[in-house]
Amino acid sequence: MKLDLRKIYKFEAMALAAGAALPSGGDVFYECTKCKSVVSSVPYTPAECECGNLKGNQGAIKIGDASLVTAVRGRLK
Repeated sequence: MKLDLRKIYKFEAMALAAGAALPSGGDVFYECTKCKSVVSSVPYTPAECECGNLKGNQGAIKIGDASLVTAVRGRLK
C-alpha cells in the first residue's frame, strides 16, 4: 500500500551545513528530488521512494544517491 505523506503532513526543508550528515528522527523525512517521493528517516515498516533511491525498514534507511535527497521536517496538518 502506497501512502502519500503529503496528505497528512506539511513539509519544510531543513537548512543543513555543507557536507553535514543527513539528520534523522521521528519528525524528519527525506524527499527524493528525482521522483519527489517522501520517506520517513526512521521507517519501521517497509518504505521506498518511487525510483528506489530511498529504501528503509526496521528503523534504518538506505540511500542510493545522497545528492538526490533533501531532509524535510514534517508537521501534521
